[in-house]
Amino acid sequence: ESRLSEAEQARASVDDAVTSVKSEFSDYQSQVNDTLDGVLDELNSQQQTDEREWLHAEVAYLLRLANQRLQLERDVGGAMALLETADKRLKEADNPALLPVRRAVADELAKLDAVPKVDRTGLYLSLNAQQEHLASLPLKQDVAEIAAEGKIETPPSGDWQQQLKRFGSELKDLVTVRRHDQALEALITPEQESYLRQNVRLVIEQAQLALLKEEPELYRASLDKAVTLIKGYYDTDRDSVKTSIARLSEMRDKTIRPALPDISGSQQAMAHFMQTRFDAGAQGGDA
Repeated sequence: ESRLSEAEQARASVDDAVTSVKSEFSDYQSQVNDTLDGVLDELNSQQQTDEREWLHAEVAYLLRLANQRLQLERDVGGAMALLETADKRLKEADNPALLPVRRAVADELAKLDAVPKVDRTGLYLSLNAQQEHLASLPLKQDVAEIAAEGKIETPPSGDWQQQLKRFGSELKDLVTVRRHDQALEALITPEQESYLRQNVRLVIEQAQLALLKEEPELYRASLDKAVTLIKGYYDTDRDSVKTSIARLSEMRDKTIRPALPDISGSQQAMAHFMQTRFDAGAQGGDA
């Protein structure tokens, strides 16, 4: 019950953290939008502002938003969609000076496309299915057998050494010894069985929390512990138990937090283009 309470508290903490991050990102995005609106209003107020300035400002905003989406939300798909939209706007500009920006965007799209896809929902549901399945699988009951038959009916006679010798001889007939390569586990009580099954359930829940929080070390350690418990206490001669071990081991090797590439190159290239254009305009030229 204590472990369950801790798990529920940890889950509540994760939910609070996610809510806090979403709120902070929403505020930050609102500030960015307000800043962009101010820049666009300023551009609109200038008499000599042409359509190209609007397009350049839009591209710069899209590239900046793609970086934010990747860094704050780790949203690879969203970042790719924003980069593709920015590239379409660059294509519409039809300006050879923007070629370095488009080259950087193409390179970043290729890097993002190579990032391994993580199906967190599928992994979470698979872990939940294994959790429910293990609750019904049999445990080991491999213990030394002690014969219940045979009693010492003849009254003891002779001196104590003869009685002890006879008692030892009869005791050997009552006990069957089996040799194993590993130490045997004693039979467990129903209460111990319930605790064991609950422990397996908790470590799998811990793996699920690590999956949602994108903590690969805790995720792998939790599933390693679950597999160790199953191998130690479940009936591994059953095919169903073997299948569960194989499935958990397979999920343990899944990448849940892939490394993300740096996609700031296109944003820097666009900023350089706009600065060069501004400097040229200040000197009376045309970029």
